[in-house]
Amino acid sequence: MKRTSRRIAVLTGVMALPIVVGAGVGATTASADQWHYGPVYRSENSGEGGQYFCSKAQSLEQSSQSIIIVPCTNVPDTDVWYRVVFNPYNWGWSG
Repeated sequence: MKRTSRRIAVLTGVMALPIVVGAGVGATTASADQWHYGPVYRSENSGEGGQYFCSKAQSLEQSSQSIIIVPCTNVPDTDVWYRVVFNPYNWGWSG
């Protein structure tokens, strides 16, 4: 029973760390580029249809059981719409 409890605790910690990091980094780096660390990633949309595409992508991510950490947010200086998403089915790494 102790092994199961330890495994659950370790898995919970491993899953919580990217969410916490993603929420903090996503909110503080509004002018940053796209990134993808494990199941947490930041996507951007810009141009005339930036808000529309951001909203559509966010709807698709929610329907695929992803968790939206930072919803579609506009950076007025650069006119970029971004969102930070936790998707447990999409693991990847990029900077």
